[in-house]
Amino acid sequence: LDVAVHYRTANHAGGDYYDFLPLPDGKLDVLVADASGHGTPAAVMMAITHTLAHSTPEPPTKPGAFLGYLNDHLARRYTQVSGNFVTAFYGVVDVHERRMVYANAGHPPGLVLRADGSTEWLPATGAPLGVPQGAIKEGYVNFRPGDGLVLFTDGVTEAGSGPDTFFELAGIEAAARERRAQSAAEIGEGILEAAAQH
Repeated sequence: LDVAVHYRTANHAGGDYYDFLPLPDGKLDVLVADASGHGTPAAVMMAITHTLAHSTPEPPTKPGAFLGYLNDHLARRYTQVSGNFVTAFYGVVDVHERRMVYANAGHPPGLVLRADGSTEWLPATGAPLGVPQGAIKEGYVNFRPGDGLVLFTDGVTEAGSGPDTFFELAGIEAAARERRAQSAAEIGEGILEAAAQH
C-alpha cells in the first residue's frame, strides 16, 4: 500500500481529524472525521471524538459497530446540549484480500479510483454522529492492483467563494483521475493544487 495524508486547518484550530487505529491480522484502518462548526468548539468536539475512538473495549474491526459506539457516547454525553455533530468515514482494509469494509456517518463519500480510469463513490451508510439513530450500516468494496481510495472532508469540496463556486465532488474526481497513475502523495497534491486554483 502507498498512503499519504495532508492536514491543514482553516483557522488556528480546527475540527477535521484523521487517524489510523491499531488492528490485528495485518489489517489497515483509517478514520476521517469532521466536527460541525469551526475554531475552538469544533477542535474540542474532535478531541472528545479522538479520545472515544481510542477507548474502545476491543479493536475496532467492525466499522458499523465502531461508529455506533462513537455515536452512542457522543449523543448521550456531549451533543444533546451543544447541538454539534460529527461526520465520519471509517474503513478497515484487509491487505491480503484487497477488500475494505466501511461505514460512513454523514461524511462526504470516499472516492475509489480504478486502475482502468473508472471511479466509484462510497456513499453515506448512516447519519452524522451525535444524532440518535439506529444501527449504522456497512458497505464493502474490492480493490484490484493499481486501484486507489481518496478520503477527504468538506474543507476541500467547499473551497471557493460561495456555494455557487464550490470545488465540489466533481473537482476532486477530475483532479484525482488526472493523476490516478501517480503516487498517493502526488494524487493528494494534485487535488490540493486544483482546489487552490479553483
